[in-house]
Amino acid sequence: MRKHMLIGAAVNTNTAVAAQSPSPTQPGDRNVRRTPAAISSAFVLSPGCSGTTLPIDCTITEPVVNQPQTTYQFSFLPGDHVTVNAGGCVQTGGHGSTWKRYVDPAADNDLYHGLITVPGATAGLARLQNVVGRPMVVGGRGGSLILGYQDDNYSDNGYHDHDNGTGNQCLNSVNAFVHIVIS
Repeated sequence: MRKHMLIGAAVNTNTAVAAQSPSPTQPGDRNVRRTPAAISSAFVLSPGCSGTTLPIDCTITEPVVNQPQTTYQFSFLPGDHVTVNAGGCVQTGGHGSTWKRYVDPAADNDLYHGLITVPGATAGLARLQNVVGRPMVVGGRGGSLILGYQDDNYSDNGYHDHDNGTGNQCLNSVNAFVHIVIS
């Protein structure tokens, strides 16, 4: 069994459902629904991702890497304190050893980086390597989690045919994951 195997589904950015407008009741127990009322049957959340009481601990395994960005059915509220951790590897396609680290890939072409948007805390999609371990505070009106991937050919990306990767960077690695804690 791979580590960090809590959730593994997302919604295509073209079919994302808008999140309900949250209305906090009291600090620490906001009694808000952090995901939309209507969720695709294919979408699975770990128990921590759907919590309403802080802290919220959510892990996304195998984030979508075969398109530039994906909106996940998980929302942030203004004032949320967010910490992100991420790791693992992704199949980038091509010939030979083609797996790359998701956060800090060893590549000579400035591609293959995992990306994230934390509303009001990042300026749009930011490279995970610049966000991991850095405490952030959600600003503005909050919003949905968006994860992205930087590549020049998305059609052959995924989590199939594991190899050790370019320069053995994925030797004994797990598939990519993003771990978010909100407090």
